[in-house]
Amino acid sequence: MDTQISPTTISTVSSANQTALPSLVRKSLKVKSGDKLMWEIDHKTGKVNVKAAPRDLVAYLHGSGKGVYGNVDNYIKELRDEWDRL
Repeated sequence: MDTQISPTTISTVSSANQTALPSLVRKSLKVKSGDKLMWEIDHKTGKVNVKAAPRDLVAYLHGSGKGVYGNVDNYIKELRDEWDRL
C-alpha cells in the first residue's frame, strides 16, 4: 500500500532556497542523509515529482534505449547503404 501525503505535509523554503524533507516523504522514498533526489517538473500541470536518484546511474540507464532504432542490424545496414550511395 502506497503512503499518501496528506495536505498538511508542508515544508518551508529558507532564504537560502533550501527545505527539509518531511519525515513522511523521507520514509516513503527510503532516503537518508547523503542520498540524491531526482526532480521531474511537468510544466503543463505545474506538478513536481520527486524520487530517489539511483545509486548507480549506468545500471539505471542500461537498456533504456532498447528499441529506439528498431532492429539495430537493419539500422546499421541502412546507414552503410546510404554511405555507399554517396
